[in-house]
Amino acid sequence: MVGATGGIGAEVAAALADRYTLWLAGRDETELKEFAGKLPDAHCWQLDLAADPDISDNFPELFSVDVLVHCAGVFQLGDVAETDPAVWRELFAVNLFGVASVTRLLLPALRAARGRVVLVNSTAALGPPAHRAAYAASKTALRVFAEALHREELPNGVRVTSIYPGRVATPMQQTVRRMEGGRYEPERYLDPASVAGAVRSVLAAPPDTHLTELVIEPEWRP
Repeated sequence: MVGATGGIGAEVAAALADRYTLWLAGRDETELKEFAGKLPDAHCWQLDLAADPDISDNFPELFSVDVLVHCAGVFQLGDVAETDPAVWRELFAVNLFGVASVTRLLLPALRAARGRVVLVNSTAALGPPAHRAAYAASKTALRVFAEALHREELPNGVRVTSIYPGRVATPMQQTVRRMEGGRYEPERYLDPASVAGAVRSVLAAPPDTHLTELVIEPEWRP
């Protein structure tokens, strides 16, 4: 579980804790340990996707992985003309490069278990990218990565699913709304637990099925 202490990641980890031994990956080691202590069988992996040039340095030795869930992500608002190159690099480091690196290192263990990869993406990858070009580009690249992974690893028994949630009521969404200059209205957004429920439904699908993409939007409320 990458991004385990975020709003969505924490809900997904809690939703899977009754079925799996968990490895929780995230930047803040203190938060990871505190969260892991609340779950029945969880381990910590301190990982900063934006800062670690080589994540294999402290990579846990895992020989079989049933499920890899990617929930980590960062957001930045900005027009193409105004977005600093450093912002582009950070967004792609976390939203794409880190995902690719972790997945590549875990592929042997995923193949051994005929496991699943679930990537929590964003509907930003499906809609107009104006005023958020760097973020939308990183998420669109993540979609392409998922499709390539799906095609390449299906013969090895690894199934890949992308989930595209709309706005979710998380601390990150509060930051997004501040950047946009709008009000944070959690009642109009998806509950993080609903995204976690979507992950569980993907994993509960019959073994002869492969759900490749799932889009979930909040209920429309006037």
